[in-house]
Amino acid sequence: MSSNPGLLDTMRSAYAAYDAGDSGPFLDLFSEEGVIRFTAPESFLPFAGPSYGPEGARDALLAISELFEWQSYNVYELIVDGDSVFAVTGGRLRHRESEQETDVQLGDLIRFEDGKIVEFVEFFDSAGLRAWTSGEGVPACAELSAGLAPSGASAAYPAWAPPAEVEPQTHCASSNKALLSKCYDAYARFDPEPLVRLFDSAASYNTVGRREDFTFAGPCYGRSAVLDNIARIHADYDLEKYEISRMIAQDDLVAVHADVGFRYKSTGNLVAVDKVDLFRMRDGKIIEFNEFFDTASALDTREGAGEG
Repeated sequence: MSSNPGLLDTMRSAYAAYDAGDSGPFLDLFSEEGVIRFTAPESFLPFAGPSYGPEGARDALLAISELFEWQSYNVYELIVDGDSVFAVTGGRLRHRESEQETDVQLGDLIRFEDGKIVEFVEFFDSAGLRAWTSGEGVPACAELSAGLAPSGASAAYPAWAPPAEVEPQTHCASSNKALLSKCYDAYARFDPEPLVRLFDSAASYNTVGRREDFTFAGPCYGRSAVLDNIARIHADYDLEKYEISRMIAQDDLVAVHADVGFRYKSTGNLVAVDKVDLFRMRDGKIIEFNEFFDTASALDTREGAGEG
């Protein structure tokens, strides 16, 4: 249950209007000082921002519509906690120039003050989208799984065994937030073990990116595969910074926004990005993890090709 049901209803209405092709309700919510940005290099998407106020938001959305067109659009998860919102959205996207279509997954991080949007950040696999618009692949898009592998995945991941049944959620949002907060405090001290121990035997783990760009990207299922994936991260990167800016919790979901810095061992370059980790919890365990960040900027910076 949301801690701010009025705002939850407002966001549902705004997203429903956007799905119907009307961005007006979203734009009406923007503060004159509100900022909107998209997690991609401006060399790829010039409107990535930041842009300010309702007019800036309108111009950014217009620029998007000139490049892309939604063939279908869905809101998969909508979390409202106080004045903070995180939504997982996506669908079928058409690139107008090439007339290609692909599925995409987005994460919208929104902050309100006095009933108005003061910050709107949209996360997506920018490296994959950039490659796709150049005819070099497709962006990452893994269906949220509620901790369950997709049909047939148990054969692809033989070590993964689904739970016999999904038990009702017994930990409330505040308990989940407190539990993860302690784990992130330890992680910021370079101790990942408390967080790692929380992954359930049937957990899923997904970084919204392409495996050809990041060895740890894409979905995996089961605790053993999750641990292998985390090991790949630490094999390639050294953690230098992990600062939590906010946690948004509702029912069994917790979204964690953080500013992070990882040193890429192969080049020595520091990859500094903000990102959102989305957890689905059950009985004090992580059953699903999804990670959103600017994959294009991270990839470019890692290889020394970032914007100066």
